[in-house]
Amino acid sequence: MSDWIEISIPSLRGKEKEYLEECINSNYVSSIGPFTTKFENLISEKIGLNENGAAATSSGTTALQLGLLSLEVKQNNLVILPTYTFIATANAISHVNAQPWIFDIEMDHLTLDHKKLEHELENKTFQKNDSCFHKKTYQKVGCIIPVHVFGCPPNIEEIKRIGKKFNIPILLDSACGIGAKFKNLNLGETDLPGIISFNGNKTITTGSGGIFYSKEKNLIKKVKHLSSTAKCTNRYDHDEIAFNYRMSNIQAALGLAQLEQLDKILNDKKKIHLNYLNAFNNCSKFKLISDPNWGESSHWLNAIILKEDNKETIEKLINKLREARIRANYFWKPLHLQNPYQSSMRNKLEHLNEIQERILILPSSSNLKFDEQQKIIKIIKSYFQ
Repeated sequence: MSDWIEISIPSLRGKEKEYLEECINSNYVSSIGPFTTKFENLISEKIGLNENGAAATSSGTTALQLGLLSLEVKQNNLVILPTYTFIATANAISHVNAQPWIFDIEMDHLTLDHKKLEHELENKTFQKNDSCFHKKTYQKVGCIIPVHVFGCPPNIEEIKRIGKKFNIPILLDSACGIGAKFKNLNLGETDLPGIISFNGNKTITTGSGGIFYSKEKNLIKKVKHLSSTAKCTNRYDHDEIAFNYRMSNIQAALGLAQLEQLDKILNDKKKIHLNYLNAFNNCSKFKLISDPNWGESSHWLNAIILKEDNKETIEKLINKLREARIRANYFWKPLHLQNPYQSSMRNKLEHLNEIQERILILPSSSNLKFDEQQKIIKIIKSYFQ
């Protein structure tokens, strides 16, 4: 065991070992086995969907890719997404041969700015045959992907209104959003399809894996078909070019044990967030990213952002924390600054060029001890005094 205070590590305190041993003893270790169905059904229930509302995949990224295909996003379509997200969001768009259209974020919660979204669509697109097209390139706008940043929900109500107004489907990148709520609605209750990631650093983990969820059974059916090489019969007939993107029974077993502890893990994470919030409430040089007035974060990660009039960067603070064996770090570089996407269509985003220098993610593991958190808080407060 490391003696470092880590940013986000799994809490394996349930039946993980028992379920994994059951997989080994039964020889169900691959993509066929009972735990996958159990995991899919329990995740459906936890996020407010009926049974069979989820399709397990090999990662959150592949879930996003298959979700785009299920919504019939085509080659050369434009897909709208915020610049502040993990690069996998844009990569999933590229994997279906569509093109990212990179948009601005609102600065309070770092999620897709719905006001700028609507303004850009009003000025740069037109409607034809119940679809939305870009005025200059004539590309169809195939989808909007809002992102839960640090677990914080975007303004789903406004984005849904805009999607309906411009005839653009929506796919939620709620990779870190399990447990988040929009106006007391769980992820599945928003009536939007979406994805969740179960990477090792997420709120709960399957080691590596993801979920596509939707109340629309035809979308679930499409994703399951595409993730299973589009196999139609036991005589190995395949009706389209597809993928081997299934979650293994072993991963699902780990995920089921994690999912059984979800409420406790979320409650522990909320306590950690409130401790940070109370400690940093009156700090003049930075603020803690917290819940929006339209919902509640899952509190996957806690992050502080330096205020715009603060000319410092966080590098010295990172080094100070690391001297105390506390793992704190920079986070995402905006998409418009990433080499693969520097030529992508975008809004004016120059004001975000330095945002990576202003955001610090803090230790947020659900098993973070109170005295460890107080040590983190003390160092950060002393640094800014």
